[in-house]
Amino acid sequence: MNLAFYTYFYGSNNNAAFKIPEIPSFKYECYYFTNNLLIIELLKNTNWIGIFDNKPTYDDIIESCMVGKYIKAKPNEYLELSKYDYLCFLDSKLAKVNETFVEEFINKYFIEKNYALLLREHWAIHNYVWNKYKLAMGKYRYTLESTKYINYINKQIKNGLSAVTEHHCACGFLIRNMKHSKINELNNTWYQHIQECGIQDQISFFFVKQLFNDDILSFTENPFK
Repeated sequence: MNLAFYTYFYGSNNNAAFKIPEIPSFKYECYYFTNNLLIIELLKNTNWIGIFDNKPTYDDIIESCMVGKYIKAKPNEYLELSKYDYLCFLDSKLAKVNETFVEEFINKYFIEKNYALLLREHWAIHNYVWNKYKLAMGKYRYTLESTKYINYINKQIKNGLSAVTEHHCACGFLIRNMKHSKINELNNTWYQHIQECGIQDQISFFFVKQLFNDDILSFTENPFK
């Protein structure tokens, strides 16, 4: 199976997200993208493939977080990842993913059914964007962009999208079908929405999912067992 896993970290050594997670697979190549030279050095003692991405490092929690959204949303733009048929993104703070789970889901939902993107249904927020907004306000970094989120949500509703969706998704674990005819369009659209919405990318994905509803599947199974 032409599959790779990837994660990232952008920021200084003092950033709270500074972490190297347990590698998700020894069978498939696993990439760690970062602009942090210490992370690159530490990766040499692991089985991760460290990729230095020479982007400015910020201590600002909004800026450093936003820098990483590019590769999260648009892995198709990266030479190292563009050669794969399937990509699994995992947030660097998550537990180790079950490799077999990823393989089975690719077979079932990409090869047999031709979805473009698979991701987990959110375990706490289910169908109303304003509930997601309220939950986000419990974290300081999101409160800094509160007005931006409100303006973005209201604009999407005004444009005809719904504040209610059947399945709200978490975005820390993504399995992409890079062979799908719409995956690049989906990636690019999400990144455009992230830029307008802000770093809380589950809010922007709430609306992007509505634009590609037939191509996205959410699931309730736990991929970390």
